[in-house]
Amino acid sequence: MKRTGRRLTLSNDINSDTPPGSIASSDFRLTTIFSDDRENYGWKIVDVKQLGPIGATARAVNFALMSIRPESFADATVFSVWAAVRQPFDNSLIGTFLSTISDNYSLRTEHVATNHLSMFYNEGEIPYYNITLEEYEISSREEIMFKIKETSQSLSGIE
Repeated sequence: MKRTGRRLTLSNDINSDTPPGSIASSDFRLTTIFSDDRENYGWKIVDVKQLGPIGATARAVNFALMSIRPESFADATVFSVWAAVRQPFDNSLIGTFLSTISDNYSLRTEHVATNHLSMFYNEGEIPYYNITLEEYEISSREEIMFKIKETSQSLSGIE
């Protein structure tokens, strides 16, 4: 694994209550925020912050950064069970942002996202985010290992 020197900052809010590339059920939503389907490249998340707008529209929203794809769930019921029970223990969990505590984010620093980043949050809340990524060139073997890790060691659904 070799750092390329390229950094990328994702700064935005999720612009809609029902954004495309998302799945929702039981007061939870998972929304795609980044895709990079190049082979032999991965991204490490080095910083997560809430992007606070100026003015009266500021809002504090908790969220988790995941590498799982919304379309990997068969339906909303399967997603609902995962969101309520399995999500905190899923290997696709990269980190969390909690606005209610002073050390407000936690990252799995060894995690490398190979193709995809999603945001997991409460339905009806729209997170603002500022996420910094570093690009890495990875071997084919490393890419396979990271993809298996992202799918919680399940070999089904690997893209």
